[in-house]
Amino acid sequence: MTELNSVFKVKEYIFKKIKNHSLKPGDKLPSNLSIAREVNVKTDDVYEAIGELIIEQVLTDNFEEGTSIKALQPFYYPLNKLFSISEMIKKAGYEASTEYLSLEQQPASLLDAKMLDIKDKQPITIIERLRTANHHPVIYCLDKIAEHHLTCTEYQESDGSMLNAIELNTGHKVASAETEIEAISYEPHISSILNAEPHEGLMLLKVVHYDEMGKPILYSLNYIKSSLVKFKLTRTKI
Repeated sequence: MTELNSVFKVKEYIFKKIKNHSLKPGDKLPSNLSIAREVNVKTDDVYEAIGELIIEQVLTDNFEEGTSIKALQPFYYPLNKLFSISEMIKKAGYEASTEYLSLEQQPASLLDAKMLDIKDKQPITIIERLRTANHHPVIYCLDKIAEHHLTCTEYQESDGSMLNAIELNTGHKVASAETEIEAISYEPHISSILNAEPHEGLMLLKVVHYDEMGKPILYSLNYIKSSLVKFKLTRTKI
């Protein structure tokens, strides 16, 4: 039987420490030298193994704090189905709430008009919200919808759910959505709202929602702290 290579041994050692909870999410990793002595390998092998685990996102490396076990994201958002943010937060066992930052009517920009399939400068309702879990910021939401579908007043009289407000005021349901995901390193205004540090990455979800007839009805930009939310997409072979 071929002897296991040293890098594999180090990785297995760390995995076992995580599995038996000797090392928990957020814990700093022992020094390379102490791991090398424990596993009986060279420190170069430990360094290589740690590098591989950082690539695999089992470990995270912070220049100031060193290497640690990557903290688990508490929230899970499936990309292959319509799923409300409140439902995501509640499913993880947290209290979901909303802070309203602004609610206004503006002329549609060229991009807004394209996304909503309306005329340039046609009035749209813009709703800026912060979605929180146990009153801690999770997602910054910017929703845009043609004013003839939903006015500021109509939204204020709703239960706060955009999907419910659309159905109540238009008679149409959101039946599908297309989502683009973009990694954002740092955005001063939004990172500040989300209490994100300069080194914390954000994920931007650009979502166009469509009604039963396939017409765009809602354009949303959702900025999410990547340290809090993980995504999953299930694909099947055609």
